[in-house]
Amino acid sequence: MDEFKIYHVSTANIKPGKSQQAAKWWNEKGKAMFESTPGTRWVKAFAVQFGLGGSGLEIWSEMENYASYDRIDAELNTDPQKYAALGEAQDLIEWGPARVMGDWPESSWSPPEE
Repeated sequence: MDEFKIYHVSTANIKPGKSQQAAKWWNEKGKAMFESTPGTRWVKAFAVQFGLGGSGLEIWSEMENYASYDRIDAELNTDPQKYAALGEAQDLIEWGPARVMGDWPESSWSPPEE
């Protein structure tokens, strides 16, 4: 069986006139904070284009497994200061909904070769 992949996708809109400050926050604090969350394999940020999926940014994090969410919840209680960068971004970014996406090999179908 192939390994499945789990992606946590956070959405964000940069507040008007704050794009340079938001980019600085992301480069100096935001990306490192997202990368240091338990169970995170990698983090990438994308600008949503052409009105697909909303506006602003999508931050994709590949997670090791669903247990990563329990580890994040526990860390939020034991080390909230680690996530202080989220509070610092409140004046720059309006956070939107998040979703979990997946890549499950069993859910993919390829027509048989003739």
